[in-house]
Amino acid sequence: MSEKKNVDLNKVSYNFGTKGWTVVGFEIIMLFFMTGLTVDGLNTIVPMMAEYHGWSPDVLLSISTPASIIALFACVLWAAFIEKAGLKKTTIATMVLAGISLIAYGNSVNIAMYAVSLVCIVTFINAFACNCGFAICANWFPTKKGIVMGITTIGMNLASALINWILTGLSASFQITGALSILGGAIIVLAVLVGLFIKGTPEEAGCYPDNDPEIAALIKAEEAEAAKQEKVSYVGALKNKYVWIFGVGCGFFGLATVGIMSQLVGYFMAARGYELTGALTMLTIAAVIGMAGSWAWGVVDQKIGTQKACLMFGIWYFIGIALLIAPAKPCMYIGLFMLGGAIGGNGNFLPSLAAQVFGRKDFNVSYACMNMINGVVRSCSFFVLAALRSVTSGYTVPYMVFAVVAVIGGILIVAVKEKRAIS
Repeated sequence: MSEKKNVDLNKVSYNFGTKGWTVVGFEIIMLFFMTGLTVDGLNTIVPMMAEYHGWSPDVLLSISTPASIIALFACVLWAAFIEKAGLKKTTIATMVLAGISLIAYGNSVNIAMYAVSLVCIVTFINAFACNCGFAICANWFPTKKGIVMGITTIGMNLASALINWILTGLSASFQITGALSILGGAIIVLAVLVGLFIKGTPEEAGCYPDNDPEIAALIKAEEAEAAKQEKVSYVGALKNKYVWIFGVGCGFFGLATVGIMSQLVGYFMAARGYELTGALTMLTIAAVIGMAGSWAWGVVDQKIGTQKACLMFGIWYFIGIALLIAPAKPCMYIGLFMLGGAIGGNGNFLPSLAAQVFGRKDFNVSYACMNMINGVVRSCSFFVLAALRSVTSGYTVPYMVFAVVAVIGGILIVAVKEKRAIS
């Protein structure tokens, strides 16, 4: 569109308006629950549930892998629910179902109930936080997506830093069953608040996209043109090169992140000689730095474009990992800082890329397919790590492989022609 030349799409601005900031705040909380209860919180939930019921912690932890895989493919279908029922109704429904599932999970009477409720939790939490939450953000902030994703994904790092303390504190008074029931109730309350205060699009709330009338005018013109074309289908999305390249490229970022972070405590204990408390402190430091990293990579995304930011991210990751495993302690500290910044930005790019290429109109289906591909690639991290550790032992080779993988991910993403959509 020729009108775009009159609008600075790369401007960093925090003028979201009161209702826009409300959307951002709710998404931070949604992502907090997602990361906290499906990833980081397992450090506390699994051993406490095992001790409370007399179950094997290894068996409970092993259930998380198939639960994540099942949820990964189930989440692809949420785009169809959004199209049929509407974005806001789907958001509220999945939040209520997630809360009920978490209460059932905490009160599981056998391992079968534990497994089924865990699958439901992972499915519904990912649905409302990612499929629905990111779609709402894409609707509200079509050109400020970089900075908005940078702010909202701070919720993931907050979860890494706080969720285990919250679970431990609640469990001290109410046992782990009560702690999970309280958090399940909190999600249901959050669903009620979403119903009261959040709209699926800014237009429904009487606001402008990006809180900017010029952007609103561009979108109105583009949506009038787009109305003549059919929406992207699942088949169409899976045939689209951007879906596959961006899904795989961001999957490489996730593969590196999961592979490194899942073994970071072990690395500091085995390779650096730290005690458990010191190693956990290093993990917490990385998570806290990640909060600033989320915002910083959002600014970079907004200023130079998502694809170029992804290449910079891959190079940053490579240098950070290399410094982390360097023998000199000053290098290790610099590497930890860079690694923390990288884990903060890891969650920003996939929804930002989907919004960049497919815009508001086709975000739901395209992101669902990209996220599935991303998840499949990311889930290979444990296999890659185990295979490399069995051959080489130690952490140097696996970590450097992950560093190279991160650069490859950035190169893949930046290699395809930039395409920008607003509508």
